[in-house]
Amino acid sequence: MRWLIVVLSIGISLNGFGATCVFDKDRMAVVNGQRTFIVGLYDPGDIPGAHEAGFNLINVTGKPELLKTLADLGMWGWVNTGGWIDLSVDPEKRAEAMSAMVTKLQAEPAMLVWEVPDEALWNCWYGPMGWRNGEEPRQLRKEIDALADKALAESLSKDLAESRRLWSAGDYAASEALADGLWKGMGKESPNPGYGISNAPERAAKMCAGMVEGYQKLRSLDQNHPVWMNHAPRNQIAQLAAFGKAADAAGCDIYPAPFSTKVGHSDLLNRTISSVGAYTDRMQESIPGKPVWMVLQGFGWADIQEGLSEADKKELRRPTYAESRFMAFDAIVHGARGILYWGTFAVEKGAPFWADLTKVTQELRDLHPVLSAPDATLKTDVTFKETWGSVDRGVRVLPKKVGDKVWLLVVNEWSEPLTYTISRLKKLNGAVYTDTVTGESATVEKGGLRLMIGPYAVQVLKPKD
Repeated sequence: MRWLIVVLSIGISLNGFGATCVFDKDRMAVVNGQRTFIVGLYDPGDIPGAHEAGFNLINVTGKPELLKTLADLGMWGWVNTGGWIDLSVDPEKRAEAMSAMVTKLQAEPAMLVWEVPDEALWNCWYGPMGWRNGEEPRQLRKEIDALADKALAESLSKDLAESRRLWSAGDYAASEALADGLWKGMGKESPNPGYGISNAPERAAKMCAGMVEGYQKLRSLDQNHPVWMNHAPRNQIAQLAAFGKAADAAGCDIYPAPFSTKVGHSDLLNRTISSVGAYTDRMQESIPGKPVWMVLQGFGWADIQEGLSEADKKELRRPTYAESRFMAFDAIVHGARGILYWGTFAVEKGAPFWADLTKVTQELRDLHPVLSAPDATLKTDVTFKETWGSVDRGVRVLPKKVGDKVWLLVVNEWSEPLTYTISRLKKLNGAVYTDTVTGESATVEKGGLRLMIGPYAVQVLKPKD
């Protein structure tokens, strides 16, 4: 019996497949048989520090040897497949390379998730946008200005101006054709022939088909490790849904703090920090029935831009603790089953921001029994005391069933304080709820729970034992 116990305790190492990750019917990850809320980090620079901070999943792309370090700490890793998963180009070569990668890594005890190329769909558009609307006009202007034939230069300048006008009007095909003609008019070849917005849908469709084929190939090789896809905060639902067929889980990166006209990361009408919840909804709409893991802000925009003035650096500051906490819980109450942080590589060691961010992730770790618990079937309504605002976004509540108790996760997505009442709580009459941070308490009376909450704030309401 003693030997049987030992074998069972290390069975995960003996089954030849390392860790296993599947998704429960409510889209929560089940890792080695345990429901798990994912808290991930892109930067593997300090794995022990990340473990202490509450992270359980680390990106080890390019450094698979770190999987052993993760295993020793009871953590997991994810690996990006790179372009190998896209079988629309060199399919035999890429399939062979992907198979070798899977064979090499899938048995590692800490290996948990594969990732497809980052922002693959958006990059079908972003690259040609940068070329056609940025670098190409600059290069053409330089070439035209250098012409000795001034009559030709004047004629080409008019065509360049017309190309820009057509672009601004949205006639991308005509604009790009005219730009191509400018290169030919100078006896030169375009540096990027055929690379444009007008044919981006065709390139995206080709990549999508190749990634779906690659995904099917990968999953036939490895049934124990799901495939996750990260999008940019862009593109239409139908486009996202098509690419979502190449993944078991998806999400997007959204970095909205603080709001600034100098950052164009999001193109939703709502560009406040509550856009995190809005993008979580969009991701769920694009992959119904599959999990959403959101990528949140682990940096300030000034950290990743050069040549900024002191005023711009101040404006493009790092998120505060309150903002980071709000963004995390805003994703959660909108249904995210995991959160990952990007950008911490740009933050100096010992920075106050890291302490603020890890205070959030440590809270997520401590709340893991709550976050990984099933959503309660309880249906709630929320009303507000009259105020001066239009309150087109308000208080959002996620009930979580922990044992025989119901916890309430609450966020205020509005920019001002609100007094709110959660109703339809008749089954909880008499229950006393306490905010885990402030200690403020309230009692459910006549099926309602009434509290005040600050702007863009979070309340984790714990039921009294």
